Amino acid sequence: MDKIIEFLEKNNIGILATSENDKPHGRPHHIHLIKDGKFYFTTANTKKAFAQLKGNPYVEFIVTTSDFVTVRLSGKIEFAKDLAEKQLVIDNAPLVAKGYKTADNPIFEVFYLQHGEAIYSNILSGKPDEVFSF
Repeated sequence: MDKIIEFLEKNNIGILATSENDKPHGRPHHIHLIKDGKFYFTTANTKKAFAQLKGNPYVEFIVTTSDFVTVRLSGKIEFAKDLAEKQLVIDNAPLVAKGYKTADNPIFEVFYLQHGEAIYSNILSGKPDEVFSF
């Protein structure tokens, strides 16, 4: 998993795939924090993405580089309920702090992947994908 974390700390912008009515929805997103085995994301509870996540908490997050090194994270997300956990994201993600200001902002939602599968692939290397459970 160290390889996955190292990659995502350098390349944290990707596509978050959700679903609604059995149809896929992908959107640009990024990981704001990786800590204690959790990959943290944020959204507003006024957005469609929030409703989709509540309706089906299974997601995939995909990041790729220009030389086709790709990481995919998939699993079931959980929403942070603890204000301290939301504050942790605010403290470590300046863009989030700029947008939401405070952890107790009523529309601010933090969610994370803690258990799932991570796949590292480098199609130009000719090597098979590396699969990790977390």
